Amino acid sequence: MPKKSSLQESRLSVAQWELVGQFNDGAFEYPDLNFEQVAEKILGAPFSNTPTDSAFKREAKKIFDRERQK
Repeated sequence: MPKKSSLQESRLSVAQWELVGQFNDGAFEYPDLNFEQVAEKILGAPFSNTPTDSAFKREAKKIFDRERQK
């Protein structure tokens, strides 16, 4: 059986994936801010604790951390 893509596994919407990509830019544009602070700049509000937002936050943080390691 073929392996599922991470998009299918995480079940994020297309709009959420587009926002996740913005965290890549935010990590570069705001080098002095931590993940939560960048999230508030991008989203305009902190993350909520719903299951969908938790999955979205997890994916966004992966992208953010990966960009900061470069």
